[in-house]
Amino acid sequence: MRRKLIVLLCAVMLLAGKSEADSKSARASVLMPAGSAAVLSEENAEEKLPVAGLTKLPAILTLCRAFDSGLIAPETEMEVSKKASKVSGPTAFLEAGERIRADELLKAAVMISAGDAIYALMENAFGSEEVFLNNIGVILREANVEVQLETCLGTGTPFSCTDLIRLGNLALESDSFLQYCGRYMDATPHQKGGETELVNANRLIRTYSGCFGLLTGSSKMDGYSGLFAAKRNDMTYLCAVIGSATSEARFAEAIRLFDNAFANYRLETPAKAGEPLEQAYPVLYGDRKTVNLVPKETIVLLMNKADGGVVTELNVPETLLAPLDPETPVGTATFYNAEGEMLGTVSLYPDETVQPNGFSDVCRRILSGYLTE
Repeated sequence: MRRKLIVLLCAVMLLAGKSEADSKSARASVLMPAGSAAVLSEENAEEKLPVAGLTKLPAILTLCRAFDSGLIAPETEMEVSKKASKVSGPTAFLEAGERIRADELLKAAVMISAGDAIYALMENAFGSEEVFLNNIGVILREANVEVQLETCLGTGTPFSCTDLIRLGNLALESDSFLQYCGRYMDATPHQKGGETELVNANRLIRTYSGCFGLLTGSSKMDGYSGLFAAKRNDMTYLCAVIGSATSEARFAEAIRLFDNAFANYRLETPAKAGEPLEQAYPVLYGDRKTVNLVPKETIVLLMNKADGGVVTELNVPETLLAPLDPETPVGTATFYNAEGEMLGTVSLYPDETVQPNGFSDVCRRILSGYLTE
């Protein structure tokens, strides 16, 4: 699992105000840097609302986690039950009794939210919907999403934009999910011949530079919703849109939010885990004269492009005294913007163990200093 970065917001949105047209483009929306608690734009982000087919996202993530961990082998052949073949909504047109590879089922589940594929995977890998729901509950708790699913597909369950972003961060950690969410067209082959064409409803993956997923949902009653991810250079953003009146409005809102973020913000990384922030720092009374000072966590700062650079201030004794342990911090580094506003802080550790000198060594050092005066 990739390292989670600490992301701190240190800028004010340039476009804080929204026009009346913008505010009506969706019932709710939010845009955040991936892996971050920083919010760059939000509209009604916490209200739980109907999201149509996006209710399947927890189930899909649970299946992807099973593939990632090796619980489900991609080449495993699975039999489609009569119940799975009759699941309504987006479908891979699976027939009762046919056998199909697990990875083909997952492809249909991720690309088009195919309910029959999700259900077939669930029955074969977890045995029952009750067991599967328990495993979905683990995913929801890990994402800190508080919803109550009555069925594994979550039909009718409301989610907030913040809920979707939290699930999106888990999706970004799944190799199995990322393998398929960025595909626009593919096909699911059938045992008796023929295939079902799969067309991803997220058209941004082919029309918006850097977009690589994640999932969409729509219905006549709930409107058009989507969870989108886009990356350019070293910047990855997640955007959730709920309840747009049309598919076009849904995509337009996501594009507006992405465009603003990519145009106005940059990342600064003043501290990287394990990399020296200060080299050859002096040490007294030890078997080493110097050590490097390193952080144990990576600090990534989200900066407005109009801001200046990051100023680093060390809070470490002028000289360190042995003994020193790499697990015991010796000071901190604090980061400021050009206006002097604190952006964050990180503890610093010696990169090596320093043992104290013996009594005779200390006496010899004192005598040597005395004779040279």
